[in-house]
Amino acid sequence: MKILVTGGSGYFGKPLVERLMKSYQVVNYDLVEGNDVLDYSKLRNAMKGCDIVVHCAAITKPVESKSFDAYFMINCVGTMNVVKAAIEVGVKKMVFISSTAYYGVERGIPVKLPTKETQQTAPMYLKADDFNCKECDLMYSQSKVIGENILAFYGLRKKIQIILLRFPRIGGKEGPHGTKVSVANAINGVVKSIEAKGTFWFEAFNVADKLDTVDISKAEKMLGYDPI
Repeated sequence: MKILVTGGSGYFGKPLVERLMKSYQVVNYDLVEGNDVLDYSKLRNAMKGCDIVVHCAAITKPVESKSFDAYFMINCVGTMNVVKAAIEVGVKKMVFISSTAYYGVERGIPVKLPTKETQQTAPMYLKADDFNCKECDLMYSQSKVIGENILAFYGLRKKIQIILLRFPRIGGKEGPHGTKVSVANAINGVVKSIEAKGTFWFEAFNVADKLDTVDISKAEKMLGYDPI
């Protein structure tokens, strides 16, 4: 099996690629190597012959120096390019590295906990005065919502199988609202998604360490995810 990983030289992408290379042929498509997800032609050519795409490339957290335009281009337009290129060259499955920020799990946003895949996004039940976050927190959160909604169209129309993995902050310090996932558990979630049997046209899974703040029962049941 041949797998293309976008952002494969990043903080999470690098150890993920190292793990996948033990079992699969891997193509690392990363900006530091001159490979931009906004370069559609180059992206499409790199995907030729691949069975699965794991899309990690993104602005991966709230960054005050980034504009909403930057989040939109990289996290949303970049995601659109990845899924369209994958469909064009016949990739069978896409695994999207999303975030519990999809629900609004960022500092200054009073989200519902524990997070469950079926719950509403924060703007659907909160008012403007309820948000006490920095602009970058909302930028990041909404870029993940937009990215997932882009993928929903292609998955729900059965153009490509799509698995969304909603991670808290990966590795390092504990994330907002006491959420976290170790690098090892995050990699485990990706591997389980790659190996998953059956058809997943558009399925979202929370993947985290064992916590009271994130419900991981769906991933445990459907993917066989077993956090360390």
